[in-house]
Amino acid sequence: MAFIPFIDNLGLVVGLILTGAVILTYTSIRAFMSLLRNDPTQLRATLKSSAVPAGIVGGVALALGLFTEFTWPFLLSDGLGSYDIFFGDVITLFAMVLIVYAIVAFYGLKLEYAGLFAFVAGAITAWYGYWGYTTLVAPGALGLTKDPLETFLLYGAFAAAGVFALPASLVVDWFLDHPGTTFTRFSLSLRPASERTVTDSQGTDGPANARYRLPYYVYLLTIWFPIFMLLAAIAAWFYLGDIIPGHLTTPP
Repeated sequence: MAFIPFIDNLGLVVGLILTGAVILTYTSIRAFMSLLRNDPTQLRATLKSSAVPAGIVGGVALALGLFTEFTWPFLLSDGLGSYDIFFGDVITLFAMVLIVYAIVAFYGLKLEYAGLFAFVAGAITAWYGYWGYTTLVAPGALGLTKDPLETFLLYGAFAAAGVFALPASLVVDWFLDHPGTTFTRFSLSLRPASERTVTDSQGTDGPANARYRLPYYVYLLTIWFPIFMLLAAIAAWFYLGDIIPGHLTTPP
């Protein structure tokens, strides 16, 4: 077939994924420390500050994802016909999650809907990772890439992080909406936080000057997001190390 100009952006795409994962991991750890210290001011500042790098990474990743989707030159007969879907769809979803988070965090809006978006994107990514790893591409050969296991781990870690982003965002929203000397128990009541009495704000864990404590279920709801985000960053690091040599020595 005739020569078709092609720009191989996979290395840069994985690099952006790694950068985004590191930003979200660091931000989630800083946010969790603010929860432990009962410091809503620092928590808001952490979220707002992280919005700038997250938005930049998301914007560049979205441009690359859409470029891959719209300009993919290969056909199924070339053996690369579905790679724009397998990689382009997921990086585009990841980019949109970063951009939505950046907007919400910068303007101090509720993280709940960004977490919901991440949850859906994570579930979709899990399916892409599963089928990308189990698809029979040749007799006895599984996986749509030369690194099927690394790809599966990368997609799986990001999928899990996306799913656990929803409960983590709900905890952060609840904490910011209910200031006080103790962590207010979750409730389906929509009563504004300003209606809480002094007794309510002190809770049952001790006087107002007692050490601020988070319930155990808060740890369970929030700790998994930074854990899986860190695992996603590690997976992206090793994946990047696997693909860079081949992409540099055999450029398109």
